[in-house]
Amino acid sequence: MQLNPKISKFIQQQHVLSLSVILPDQQPWACNAFYVFDQDLLNLYLLSELKTVHAKAMLNNPMVAGTICLTPKSVAQIQGVQFQAIASQLTGQAADCAYQLYYQAFPFARIIKAPIWSLQLQQIKMTNNLIGFAHKTYWQRDRGDLDN
Repeated sequence: MQLNPKISKFIQQQHVLSLSVILPDQQPWACNAFYVFDQDLLNLYLLSELKTVHAKAMLNNPMVAGTICLTPKSVAQIQGVQFQAIASQLTGQAADCAYQLYYQAFPFARIIKAPIWSLQLQQIKMTNNLIGFAHKTYWQRDRGDLDN
């Protein structure tokens, strides 16, 4: 389960993602969230209260998609990733480890008493115009890694 180092570095350097979910009535919904990247498990962790629209949607349908991007004014400097992931609310030791990573990145979040969620990355497409116009790098989790 190797992630291209350029993709990994890019995700590690950012801190806000855009998350897309499907509501129970099959309508789409999107939100932004602060995240931290677990490079070992290839998961993104975020906090979200259960009463939010996107948390309710993730409980109903854990298949999500999202983006992480820069917002340069020059097309030549566009960089970003599009991803598919499986969302789950963490509990127990998995939650403790994820909270630890999250609080290292965002110490102020300790005052927020919200559940922590994992977005287990399944597929990524990175666009990096710094390498060349419309340069794409793809990654997909190995079938054997789906339970990791």
